[in-house]
Amino acid sequence: MVSWGEAARWNPAVLQEAVGRINAAYNKLVACSDDLRDINTPEGWHGDAAGAAAAEVNQIIDGLEEYAADIAALRRAAGDSGDAITGVQNGVREAEAIASSNHFTIAPDGEIVDNGVPDAPPEQTQLIAEERTRLAEELKDRVVQVLRQATDIDDDLCAVLERIEAGNVIDATGNDNENTSLAAAGNSGAVNGALSVLAPPPVGADPSTNAAWWAALSEAQRKQLIAQHPDWVGNRDGVKAADRSKANLNLLEQQKHSFTEELERLRREGGDSDEIARLEQRVKAIDSITGMMHNPDGSLNPNRQLMSLDLTGDHPKAAIANGDVDTAQHVAVFTPGMNSTVDGNMPGYVNDMQGVRHSAEDMLRRGGDMSNVATVTWIGYEPSTGDDPGSLLGLATGENSALGGDKLAKFDQGINASRPTDPHLTALGHSQGSIVTGISLTHGGTGVDDAVVFGSPGVADHFGIDNTARDLKVPEGHAYNIKADGDHVAQYVPEIWRYGRAPYAMEGMNQLSADAATGPDGGRLAASHGHSEYTRTTPEGVDSTSKHNIAAIVADRPQLAIPAH
Repeated sequence: MVSWGEAARWNPAVLQEAVGRINAAYNKLVACSDDLRDINTPEGWHGDAAGAAAAEVNQIIDGLEEYAADIAALRRAAGDSGDAITGVQNGVREAEAIASSNHFTIAPDGEIVDNGVPDAPPEQTQLIAEERTRLAEELKDRVVQVLRQATDIDDDLCAVLERIEAGNVIDATGNDNENTSLAAAGNSGAVNGALSVLAPPPVGADPSTNAAWWAALSEAQRKQLIAQHPDWVGNRDGVKAADRSKANLNLLEQQKHSFTEELERLRREGGDSDEIARLEQRVKAIDSITGMMHNPDGSLNPNRQLMSLDLTGDHPKAAIANGDVDTAQHVAVFTPGMNSTVDGNMPGYVNDMQGVRHSAEDMLRRGGDMSNVATVTWIGYEPSTGDDPGSLLGLATGENSALGGDKLAKFDQGINASRPTDPHLTALGHSQGSIVTGISLTHGGTGVDDAVVFGSPGVADHFGIDNTARDLKVPEGHAYNIKADGDHVAQYVPEIWRYGRAPYAMEGMNQLSADAATGPDGGRLAASHGHSEYTRTTPEGVDSTSKHNIAAIVADRPQLAIPAH
């Protein structure tokens, strides 16, 4: 087992330099192929002596073929090991950076040492203690994954060296030496000298574990997994958003091909109508996602990231980002409510969140701040369906909200875990999405700094619970509610406390306006009305007050938000 101190000292340059020298020797050897064929079949020589000579030459050729395979295997193993060690270096750097910036130390044996932090206000003591416990666990995960990668490299390289030493890379005795090629033998050896790519953590692993695994892989190994195993990468919370997007785009193409072939077969054979309808919905969802990820001219939109893709269950699920979640200083995750579908209204939500992003960045620019914003539309659960507002009474059951809250908590955790520095992270929830958001935040440790719910029937999954904003486990004073005039869901459903205390009456919940108002810059802001206008912009290009307020919180500019009357 490799220790942390040993892994931290590993240097890929030694192996990378060796590859050049090994390659030079290999090239000299394979250049002998033509000469070997000439020696093996000397023209006009027959008899016992010729036969004995041919047997000796065959043994030489077989030996040289095996030698070529050995050298090629060594070259491949040294190259793969040197490349993989760059992943170990990256994993060590990221872990050490997180430890240093948070007053932790990683000892040579991998032990996490908490060096403490300066005194904090008493009201923050518990939150800080919980956060430091989470950080210590994340650092442990990172140490484990770095050492798992280092041990995997060490074991694989030793296995190749043992095969070379034992002469077991290839068996050349069965080759046709009349047409021998040392290069072909070398190609076979190179295949046997390849190192494995470290398998991912189990499905359902913590985002910090996934992030640590991904950080410890080299760039070449990541590209290999994205191309060959996109299903391992695309929905794994904790992996970088850009890499998840590449994997999910690959998976999207594979799924489209698979579903289309199966549809054609079922239609041709008169298959089950329900299955045909299900597959048609999947294809429609794929086409919808493809449209959101591409520009009108068909080119890939570089400002979009496909952060999750799940075509199982009753309805397809996906998460699409505007902007770069890996680098933006401010990131918002928006969870829509009932009747939301990937193949229906998701494109409208993504465009709305693009508008919120632009408004937030405009606020920052006007204040001289060039920070970037990214917004994510997350339909990672299966929202309820129905036209009757009364159906809201059953929203917090099963997959609809409780499991959705669990999944959203991991998604949010994954954004922070995938980055060396945490962004300012805002959770946005509308209607049923506010219930899912509330449930997710009660998990704690999500990394969410601000939460805004709008059109909300409540933020809990229990009937009659007397919850407060503190239950959402965001910093005190950083939870917000917006209720528009004429929004019956936000006005009347909370009165029965089906989803906890009414957000508009919740202790510690800041109330923001959705009425017409004058903005901080003197410009006018429009009113929102009803349940579905919170991110509205008028045909004249005027933001609604509620959209302005959402953008202000996303931009971490609460002083620009307009309170409710």
